[in-house]
Amino acid sequence: MNIKQLNYFLSVAECKSIASAARELKIAQPALSLQISKLEHELKTTLFSRGVKGVQLTESGNIFKEHVRLMLTQLDKAVADLSELDGSPKGTIIIAMNQATDNILALPLCRAVEKKYPEIDLDLRTGLSYEVVNMLKRGEVDLAIIYEDGLNSDNINRELLIKENLLFATKPNHTNKYQTSIEFNKLTEYELVITSEKESQGYIIEKYERKTGIKLNKRRPYGQLLTSLRFACEGYCNLLLPSSAFYHLEDNKFIKSLKVVEPEIFRNVYIATEANRPVRNISLEIIKIIKNLTKEFNEKGIWQGDLP
Repeated sequence: MNIKQLNYFLSVAECKSIASAARELKIAQPALSLQISKLEHELKTTLFSRGVKGVQLTESGNIFKEHVRLMLTQLDKAVADLSELDGSPKGTIIIAMNQATDNILALPLCRAVEKKYPEIDLDLRTGLSYEVVNMLKRGEVDLAIIYEDGLNSDNINRELLIKENLLFATKPNHTNKYQTSIEFNKLTEYELVITSEKESQGYIIEKYERKTGIKLNKRRPYGQLLTSLRFACEGYCNLLLPSSAFYHLEDNKFIKSLKVVEPEIFRNVYIATEANRPVRNISLEIIKIIKNLTKEFNEKGIWQGDLP
């Protein structure tokens, strides 16, 4: 078994066709078939079921595919780690964050990294807060931006990036035109789109409900964040979100935000790395860039909250 065979296997699995994979890999189809057969013989199992419409992974093939992806990802990381030692950082850095943070950081972060480290390929992944944590735990990313969510964070190193405010976001109208804040108990007058307690936002809101003894009128989201924001812009719902999620919409007067008071709602945002793996030097440099961008956006008021 060798790396070339593993890459051949993944290509066939993704193309679902030996002929298509051979064209993509620029090798002869019989040669590719032979390498897959050798791999199956060595593993003493059948990885693909063959049919007139192509190939499909067997149960063994699916299991092997997940292990191969992880192995090749770790190998790529090892090569990138070693390349940094010669003073020429290059390769792929994978960062995971949720949609709100991605909205404010993705573009300026890509620009800053491209300018300072042109040989670095920045791979950004997004997901719900618990999905981002799981990516980090599985070793799929180099670093992540995660939220306070009450979940088990064993084997994760966390550093506070910002203590962000969750704001009341609604459609602008004549009633809230001059309003700048809203008391927590007044939120009961509105239906609020809130995620489940499994996700960070739902966890934080439930914590404040316990703290105040006030139960809010909650409903589940309308799909992804972008969809819920569209609903809010049209006046179909109200949201509790960090300003990072909608500052661009507020600038264009599609959304009006009010600061929640008595009490304010805060959520801790962390830069996180896997505790069992040494942090790459280039990752430390990118963390510095993320901190500088966060400070800049906080000072401009587009990412509201308290810096550490």
